[in-house]
Amino acid sequence: MENKRPEFAITDHSLQSIITELHSHFRDLQSYYKIAKGALSSQMEETTDPTSIAKLQEELKQVNEKLIYFHVLNNSISTVDTVIHTPKMIEEFQSPKA
Repeated sequence: MENKRPEFAITDHSLQSIITELHSHFRDLQSYYKIAKGALSSQMEETTDPTSIAKLQEELKQVNEKLIYFHVLNNSISTVDTVIHTPKMIEEFQSPKA
């Protein structure tokens, strides 16, 4: 049985650069949803119409769900981004292996 080393399938970008880009993207999305949450909260404070409040509460619920997901993704990819840029990992992914 042959034990062939897996190769990264994307050839025009390094694994490190893709991870760093994902980290930036998830961080930006987390910030986006934090701002959206603040805007919805402000709208709720200014609204007295029960129908509008119910609609805003539903939107806020959806934003909170997304915020939770992007928080987890951002934290996870942050760890990966840190590890992938250590000297040992840089060496691992830059050196041709047999």
